[in-house]
Amino acid sequence: QRRVREAVVSTQSTGDPDLINARCHNVSLHYTFFNTNDKQSRFDMNEIMANVKSVITGKDKDANNFPIPEGDNILKVNDLVYKEVIRKGYEKDFVVPGVKVVCHVTGKIKDSGKVFWCTKGGNPFTYTAGVGSLIEGWEEGCIGMSEGEISKIVMSSKKGYGKIGNRSWNIPGHTDLEFEIEILAVR
Repeated sequence: QRRVREAVVSTQSTGDPDLINARCHNVSLHYTFFNTNDKQSRFDMNEIMANVKSVITGKDKDANNFPIPEGDNILKVNDLVYKEVIRKGYEKDFVVPGVKVVCHVTGKIKDSGKVFWCTKGGNPFTYTAGVGSLIEGWEEGCIGMSEGEISKIVMSSKKGYGKIGNRSWNIPGHTDLEFEIEILAVR
């Protein structure tokens, strides 16, 4: 609690109420408290302080209760990543480590269904498979997909953005994710 209060006090004393930066236990925390356009709080201050406190004290909430997706077409990639093939691909060019992949993506928060990223109707997303530039669950779920395939990949927060989340996309910590990925090209 002392470290959390010190982080808040040091930020308030600098005159910059928009940001808190705290480093502890090799975890970097960064929260934006205000929408600078509207001058309104973007987050519940109590929830933020609880998250900061739990990470600093090492008592963050348990993320082990990942609900296993059910259905006839669900494939288990591992204990924390599952895939459902929506449309089979052409079965000739496959995603393997080192290839360039061009795909359309819709990313959702699993519990709420809220879309945080969608490339459909815009430019597709391109990445190099298997080099560690993406979250683990994405990499693990896409390996073996073929050009033309559309799959839904569901992953635990441990294979996504973990206990910190992704502030840029307003994804809170311990949030399970779902991505619908259409492989347009494998090069």
